[in-house]
Order: sequence, then C-alpha cells, then structure tokens
Amino acid sequence: MLISEVILENFMSYEYARVPLKPGVNVVCGPNGAGKSSLLLAISVALGQSYTERSRKLSDLIRWGKDQARVTLILDNSKRGGRRPVPKFNKDQIFLTRVLRRDGKYWFELENKAASKQDVERLLAKLGVDPDNMLIIMHQNMVEQFTVLSPQEKLRMVEAAVGLEAYRENVLEAQKKLTRILSQEESINKLLESAEQTLNYWREQYQRFQEKKQLMAKRRFLERELAWADVNRRETIVEELEAKREKELALLRQVEAEAKIAEEQLQTQQSQIEKLKGEWKNSLDKVISLERE
Repeated sequence: MLISEVILENFMSYEYARVPLKPGVNVVCGPNGAGKSSLLLAISVALGQSYTERSRKLSDLIRWGKDQARVTLILDNSKRGGRRPVPKFNKDQIFLTRVLRRDGKYWFELENKAASKQDVERLLAKLGVDPDNMLIIMHQNMVEQFTVLSPQEKLRMVEAAVGLEAYRENVLEAQKKLTRILSQEESINKLLESAEQTLNYWREQYQRFQEKKQLMAKRRFLERELAWADVNRRETIVEELEAKREKELALLRQVEAEAKIAEEQLQTQQSQIEKLKGEWKNSLDKVISLERE
C-alpha cells in the first residue's frame, strides 16, 4: 500500500478531512456531490499529475472563501524485506504535501519542507509510481482516451502500474546486450576463422620448417659420415701404402744385403784373380827366364 492516508484542508468541498486507506481494495462510496471525485482529484494534485496541471487552474480547487488549500498524502515507507522503499527517509511514513494559494502560487512540501517537482518525481520513481499512468489514476473523462490506446501502449501502462516496467526495460536492455553479444560473437567467429586460417598457414610453414630442419640435420649427419668414410678410406690407403713401402724397404734392404755379399764375393774373387795374376806372372817370368838360359 503506497498511500496510507489523505489529509484535505480547504480543498474544494472539504474544509478538513482525513481519509485513511488500508492495504487491499478501498471503496469510496456516497451520493452525488459527496466529494468522491474530489478525493481522487486531490490525490492527483498532490502527486503532480500532468492532467490536473493542464486541465484547470489549481487555484479553482481552493474552498470558497479560503486563500489556501493543502493536500497531504501520508506515504508508506515501512520496511519490506528489511529495506525501506526510500532509504533516505529513515521512518515508516513520508508526508508529501501540495499547497495551493489563491494568488496562483503552488508548491510541494516533503516532510514540511519546500521541495521541487523534480524532488517529488524522484521520490515517486523510487516508490515505483507514475501519476501520469491512467491505470494509476483514471478520471471519468479519461476512459475514452484509454480505450483508443494501442494494445502496446496499454501493456506498457499495465507493466508500469504493477511495477514491471523496470523488468521490461531490463529485458529490452538484456535483448540489446544479447544482440550486441551475438554481433560481437559473429565478429569474433570471423576473427577466429581468420585466425584459424592464419594458424593453419603457420602450422604448415612450421611443419615445413621442421621437415627442412630434419633434412638439414640428416644432411649434416651424412656429410659427417661421408667425411669419416673419406678419412677411413684415406687411412686405409695410407696403411696400404705404408705396408707397400715397408715391403719395398724390406726388399731394398734384402737387395742391398745381397749386393753387399755380391760385392764382397766380387772383391774376394778380384783378390784371387790378382793373386792368380801374380802367380801367373811369376810363373811366366820363371818360364821366360828358363828359356833364356
């Protein structure tokens, strides 16, 4: 329950009246001219409904013969779920007053202090009340105006009246966010697709690099093997040449030894020849001597 009591002072036919309201359905009944419509109009004026501001001079609502009228709404600010609807006011009741003067001056009061219409609008927004919503306050001549509204406009009024407008806005905002997210997702998917193509390209390049790296390593291995094979081949050739050289040196030494022996034998034979020549010469000399004798 938003309004727990309405206090009227010099408003239209009311000199002073207090109308308490209870949670649930409140029915105001009485004969024509009893002030039923005046009560609804007083609530509209106190809430600052645009309809009352445009349709008439507010000074016409002051009781005849009086210079000032006051309409006060006592708003329920009791805790709900451990929290007050308007935490700024740390009390169960908030007094909202509209003062009307015969000279055409009007103003709002909150807790008996002057307040601007913006202050009142912020207060009502925290309470979830839009006084311009025809489903919150509907005067007699507003019924036809309501019937020509589109279903969408009626739905918005119903949502605002029952406090679902904020949820609708949240849903619409969530849909916008979802649309943005889906758009971003599409962009991200395109980026991922492009990134995947780039990744595949570089993966292929990397595989080629690895293959080239392996081939280069294999080439270096084969080059080392070839070098060692060449070394081994050359070592074998050297060993064969060394063996051949040793063999030829041995043969040379053998030939030299045989030549030395042959030379010694030759010298011995020459000595024997010289000796034989000497003996022959001596024998020849003896023969010649004998023949001369």
